[in-house]
Amino acid sequence: RQEEDRPPAGEKVREDKEGWVHTPSGLRPARIFSRTADSTSGPIAHASLPASGNPVTPGQTAGPAHVARDTSLATRLVVGAIFILGVLLAFKVGESRSTNSTAGGQKASTPAAVPLPSSLSPQEYLPALDIALELQHNGKSLQALDFMNKLMAAHPDAPSLEYATAIAAFQAGFPKEADRLADVSIKKGIRVSDSWILKATIASSQSEGAAAKQESLLRAAIAADPMNPDGFIELASLLRYLGKNAEASAMLSSAALRIDASNAQAVVETLQAILAVDLSDKMVPVSEPLGIPSKDIPNAYSEMKRGNFANAAVILRYARDHMSPQLFGYLVNDPSLKKFSTRPELKEFY
Repeated sequence: RQEEDRPPAGEKVREDKEGWVHTPSGLRPARIFSRTADSTSGPIAHASLPASGNPVTPGQTAGPAHVARDTSLATRLVVGAIFILGVLLAFKVGESRSTNSTAGGQKASTPAAVPLPSSLSPQEYLPALDIALELQHNGKSLQALDFMNKLMAAHPDAPSLEYATAIAAFQAGFPKEADRLADVSIKKGIRVSDSWILKATIASSQSEGAAAKQESLLRAAIAADPMNPDGFIELASLLRYLGKNAEASAMLSSAALRIDASNAQAVVETLQAILAVDLSDKMVPVSEPLGIPSKDIPNAYSEMKRGNFANAAVILRYARDHMSPQLFGYLVNDPSLKKFSTRPELKEFY
């Protein structure tokens, strides 16, 4: 404002009694307001216009243009404030829409909230846990994790909840949180063996060179519960990956003695059949798919080894249609099969 009020160089000026400076180019106010550090009349003090050469004593009345200029400034400040408020409001609306549109997908950073009371009776707890597990089963890991965290807050002493939440956290892409929750479960003495297995899975996902750590964790799982067949099965898979097929075969035999035939016998039988192909280097004769995991998966694996990837894909599609998604996903990710996962004919399974 000082620069605006300064008359052009060389112009003759004179100041009248009303506080105006007369120049050939028009009238200008003689004073502007400025804040000074040594003012004795409040935070605002008068300052003379440097170009006029005529100091103005404090207390003189500003001219009409000065008042209009201050009013214009206030107007600009109000308009500016309204504009900034509008921008902030538009940003918040856009952010809200973005959160709502991505809440159901795995890319969302904040999952859609699922209502849950702060406390639940024992009769209400199990149905609530079923909701979380159903979300997890349907691939909505972020929502499942959000729901399970609320369940833990409402029921901090609920058995196995840290372990279940650790799985949800791992599936949702938070391995460090999953590892922490697995440690909590181990410390509580609940699902200890399963928690060690989960920690081994987390370790294998974080580093290519984690085989030694993974083997140590799996052996800890077996030591924590020698009756749990899962530790033997997972260790057998790791040993096969490391080329220790004889020890892997022994682990599968141990698992077979501990397994519940109603839920996992197919896993052991199928892995044993795949291992037999590797040990004998004799491939299964080509046959039509039967809908039996222990027959179809080794059949597809043999076709992969022969280089008949298109036929292997046909067998795997049939197998996928005749077993649960969980069982198929587990078997098709066996180390022997997964080494062919980059083949274009097989990409649909990985």
